Amino acid sequence: MRFQVISLDMFQTLVNVNSRIDQIWRPILAEQFQPERASKHAADLLACFMVEWDRTRETAAFVLLEEIYGRSFEQLFREQEIVCSHREAAEILFREHRLAHFYEDTQNFLAFIAGRYQVCITSDADDAMIPDFYRSYGAKLFTSEQCLSYKNDRGNKIFKDLIRHYQVPPAEILHIGDSKSDVLGAKREGIAACWINRGGQPWNLEPQPDYTVQSFAELAGILGSVG
Repeated sequence: MRFQVISLDMFQTLVNVNSRIDQIWRPILAEQFQPERASKHAADLLACFMVEWDRTRETAAFVLLEEIYGRSFEQLFREQEIVCSHREAAEILFREHRLAHFYEDTQNFLAFIAGRYQVCITSDADDAMIPDFYRSYGAKLFTSEQCLSYKNDRGNKIFKDLIRHYQVPPAEILHIGDSKSDVLGAKREGIAACWINRGGQPWNLEPQPDYTVQSFAELAGILGSVG
């Protein structure tokens, strides 16, 4: 299949938010900061976030990540007796998302696809979280805030909006992401899905991704053979 459009997830696909853990937690913990403590709190925050995320996804209402993260920080700070405003913490988190480091193969892959395909970023994110570099590649941005939809939610509107914008057959769009929502949401709309699985984890869901790769270099080879 010759793809016309390449859609890319942002976080943990193009950039590594884990590269900013110390920078997120240093101002939050202040004099109590230690790298080990920061890593533990990052894991605890993710656990709180998943509880809030699942609760939100059970409703039909759309809620910005700013609010979900705010609730998550509030819960964590209460449990861990951390003295910091949950709103300020969410602002710090968003700022550091914008500063997250590329994976080592990201820029070469973006250079490879630029000009060969129409390129977009499709991200479960508030606009304030998104790094600006995507503009340099002429990529269009689809965020959950803009579409009022998260990947693979009930309406799956973010992927519907993507198809509507490009007006090409869904099978000629390839979406690349690291999460099950990236794969399942894309496949629900007939979009081809590539799971970027840097950790070598098993995939135990149906449907299966069309492609599973551990690096963008591997994916570039696949695209070169089908292009």
